[in-house]
Amino acid sequence: MKKTLSLFVLALMLLTVGLASAGATAAPSCTSQTVVGGTIYQDVITNGVVDATVEVTCNGTMLPTASVANGAYSVNFDCSVCNYGDLVTVHAVKDSLTGDNSGAVDMTWTIPCGIQLDVGIVNVPLVPEFRLILGMATALGALGVFFVIRRK
Repeated sequence: MKKTLSLFVLALMLLTVGLASAGATAAPSCTSQTVVGGTIYQDVITNGVVDATVEVTCNGTMLPTASVANGAYSVNFDCSVCNYGDLVTVHAVKDSLTGDNSGAVDMTWTIPCGIQLDVGIVNVPLVPEFRLILGMATALGALGVFFVIRRK
């Protein structure tokens, strides 16, 4: 009886060590995708901007895309790059309009086939670039200061 119990304990120990070492060397599996999407819009969110160039960045990896007819865009990151809780930044450009926004991957959905999707929604408002207006105002201001100082 003692010999049988000792063999049973030894077998359990070997099995435990074997399973622990196999688990330690196995590569982590990645079973989810991270979807980041939203709307590129001007003024109100219902005015979607078509064909805006969109760059979505998560953890240093940038994926380019373009907005479609209603201003919607989306990209899919592999879960090894972008996961639940990560910060995502979106930059969009259309003609003289630009916009930036950021948000977190803050939702998780499991679809019927068993795939888990981490989801982030980042809407980006586009506003006109004011570089030309700002440059002209600076030049006129400098010219005005020059004449004021010269007058004295």
